[in-house]
Amino acid sequence: MPARPTRSFCLTRFCLATASVAALGLAAPGIAHAQILSGQVTDVTGQAPFEGAVVTLDETGRSATTDRFGRYRLSNLQPGTYDVTVTYLGTLPQTQTITIPASGASLDFLIGDNVRYEDNVIVVGTRAAQANALNQQRASNSIINVIDSDGLGYFPDTTVADSLSRVVGLSIETDQGEGRYVSIRGINTDLISASINGVRTPSPEDRRGVLLDGVPSDLLDGIEVQKSLTPDVDGDSLGGVINLKTISAFDRRGQFLRAKLEGRYNDITDVVSPKATLTYSNVFNDRLGIAISGNYQDLDIESHNNESGGWGTEGGTDFFLNDDYEQRWYDIDRERIGLVANIDFEASDSTRLYLRTLYNRYSDDEVRNKFELKDLDDGAATSATTSSVPLNEVDVEVRQREEIRRIETYALGGETLTGPWAIDYEVAYAFAEEDDSDNHDATFRFENIQDRFPGTVAFDTSNPETPVLSGGATLAAIYDPANYLLDTFEREFTVNKDTEYSGKINVARDSLWGDTPVEWKGGLKFRDREKVRDANLTFQENDALNLSAFTNERLIDGWRLPNAMPAFPDPDLTAALRANPNGLLELNTGDTNFESLAEDFTIDESVFAGYAMGTFDLGSATIIAGARVEHTEVDMVGNNFVEGSDPSTVTVLTFDQSYTDVLPSVNLRYDFSDRLLGRAAYYKAVVRPSFGQMAPFARFSDDFEDAQIGNPDLDPYSADNFDLALEFYPNDVSVYSVGAFYKRIEDPIFDAVFDADDVPANIDISYFTAEQLAELEELTVAINTGSADIYGVEFNVVQDLASFIEALDGFLLTANLTLTDSESEIPDGDDIRTVPFLKQSDTVFNAALAYDKGPWDLRASLNYRGDFLDELISEGGPGDAEFGALDRYTDGRWLLEASAKYRVNDSLQLYVEGKNLTDAPEYYYFGSERRLSQYDEFGRTYVFGLRYTY
Repeated sequence: MPARPTRSFCLTRFCLATASVAALGLAAPGIAHAQILSGQVTDVTGQAPFEGAVVTLDETGRSATTDRFGRYRLSNLQPGTYDVTVTYLGTLPQTQTITIPASGASLDFLIGDNVRYEDNVIVVGTRAAQANALNQQRASNSIINVIDSDGLGYFPDTTVADSLSRVVGLSIETDQGEGRYVSIRGINTDLISASINGVRTPSPEDRRGVLLDGVPSDLLDGIEVQKSLTPDVDGDSLGGVINLKTISAFDRRGQFLRAKLEGRYNDITDVVSPKATLTYSNVFNDRLGIAISGNYQDLDIESHNNESGGWGTEGGTDFFLNDDYEQRWYDIDRERIGLVANIDFEASDSTRLYLRTLYNRYSDDEVRNKFELKDLDDGAATSATTSSVPLNEVDVEVRQREEIRRIETYALGGETLTGPWAIDYEVAYAFAEEDDSDNHDATFRFENIQDRFPGTVAFDTSNPETPVLSGGATLAAIYDPANYLLDTFEREFTVNKDTEYSGKINVARDSLWGDTPVEWKGGLKFRDREKVRDANLTFQENDALNLSAFTNERLIDGWRLPNAMPAFPDPDLTAALRANPNGLLELNTGDTNFESLAEDFTIDESVFAGYAMGTFDLGSATIIAGARVEHTEVDMVGNNFVEGSDPSTVTVLTFDQSYTDVLPSVNLRYDFSDRLLGRAAYYKAVVRPSFGQMAPFARFSDDFEDAQIGNPDLDPYSADNFDLALEFYPNDVSVYSVGAFYKRIEDPIFDAVFDADDVPANIDISYFTAEQLAELEELTVAINTGSADIYGVEFNVVQDLASFIEALDGFLLTANLTLTDSESEIPDGDDIRTVPFLKQSDTVFNAALAYDKGPWDLRASLNYRGDFLDELISEGGPGDAEFGALDRYTDGRWLLEASAKYRVNDSLQLYVEGKNLTDAPEYYYFGSERRLSQYDEFGRTYVFGLRYTY
């Protein structure tokens, strides 16, 4: 591999080039004696600032949009008299006349009804939150969707994932029934990015997809989903960017205190789980704002699962379960602790400084029992829905662990305004950790069953989600703990860490290009990220230990699936083996060394970025055009280790890679009228390979026949993204919109399996030894494939029903639908397969009916996420019944939820919610819904609580 230029040289060259480009744009002509008009838009009490209000000079058509704190700024104005109009959905337009002297002027607006803060329908309640969101969306010059809290900081939902699941084109992937990962327009969560207050959120896993289930919505003020990127945004997202905005004292003036107490009941756990949040903010001397919010939740989760390892025909014509079948019972105590502490300081009239901090600790205290029937390929199909197996090996297993995840972000920055110039700057630190060092996994095995209990067990898959077992003595024997002996006692002490330092500066200048107002903007950003996986496991054995000594209860009480679920081994009894009393257990050094060394890696990734852009105000049209340049340097270290080898034989693998991407973008907004606007956008983006895929590791079986390797030479995904949209705002809090999008993705990444003779030449296996190469039969590796196409349409309706029928005053209808299609071509041995893009859901649908009037705030919602390809399974070849028929899919899922909130007085609100009211399971299948991969039941959940605001 050619030598790479030193990092300092690359940084210097890159910064100089980018600064030169930015300087060209910023050195634009100004206008003599031009003045500035600035001000703030709030409710009549002055306590609630409005973001997304549009302030327009009627004589010139020039406009500005208010920021999060209701502030606006118009520069390059000639002294004179102007009519200034502010528009905000939910209120009537308001016009004031002002004479701007040579020294500039300030003009504030108070909008909405002349009522108390707590009684203002555009400040408090679901309608207010929807109005806030729609105004920000309408005012944006790029394609965005917004979820906002109301003036009291209330979100319609209790978790970030729940809120995001209602946004146009967004869906969620769940873990134990809770939303964890978010998909935009059906696109894999690893191909979108998330940030907290603009700081990229690290991931404690070996992927780039960010966990969002650990961040409570109570700590946030709003969420923005940007679907078309502009040059001043990091270019590392194909689907869009999710930005979580935490609270600020300047979100509302004066002292603010909010407390929330909540209980959550699930009909499987039959336990009430507590949750509490306390938020305080205050503004001192009109300049210093302090906001602090803390959140605690102790959530009990129980889920019931069965799954299979695979299906096949074994030479016949009917598919049957031919790998393994297992049942799993999960009992989890999930604890969340969150803290936000933010400081805003107006150092002067022109400089504002801030400190944004977020700390989140998430722990899973989990017990999992597994009941696994193994090696079912000795059986045969007896019909299209039944099979018979001479069962010969069964495992029962218990895992007891506490997994702790932490996410922290800290950002220190500010903004300075001076004449037509605006400069913002920030340094940030982000950290994530997953600590899986408090656990054990005990597996007991019953083998050679046919020698003692000859016979067969029958599988009935008439309902493929929950197969039914039947049989005589053989089936009875596998429920007897006396027949099991210890196979393996496993401990894990693995820690994953993700650390990122970043710094950025942006410089903007308002000017006139002829008679056209233009904002020129340029900036630089540096990100340095280190990802470390340190796996440490121990495997111990004693095949004389009988399961009877580690059994308490025989069966899981309240098990919801058809076949009984063993409660053995007992987690507490097996925990005594952690200390290895009296030296009962013998260390399996081969497995211990292999699993502790084979997948360790350290990856250091640095990104140097710069951009230049212009925002052109052409009256009815606004254009943002420019380009971003990102230079990436990656240093990677991993291990080449053979199963059964001594640690001293490990080979350290070191790779490096560097590349530069130029990412142009154009966003066009055209106002056909005050109510109708169109949008068009193009942007280019890259997504770097996941850390687990590009880490330089090699895992060999002890006979060298099978190997799994990382691919440090992977190219990043690269995509050209196109969007068109039309939005119509008919009245106060309503919108009708339709959009279309197309994404052309180059170098998509898929996992592939190759016979030794078919390994592509661009897969680097030069570090394999001669013996490894000679014995290798099959290689598993992630590869870049040619290209993929994703295209789709979006429809969105938000309608205030009172505009149709006055008697429906207070009712609000929302509905959205996203339809997508995709196609990827990937190699499969000597053949090419055409498949959908991984994790690309073809249909996402949401609908909700809300009523918000007087003390009542009611809502019912329905959510649907369509099927998507989850994993490619390579079996057989063209002409075989199994070829392409066993890919793993996630099945479509409907979710029904409802909530009711009642405001007792100005300070106290009571609420109840129902989640997953139809008791919908999560289902995965192999190729056809007739073939089980995984099925989980989580039950219904009911939430009740109170909020107190002072």
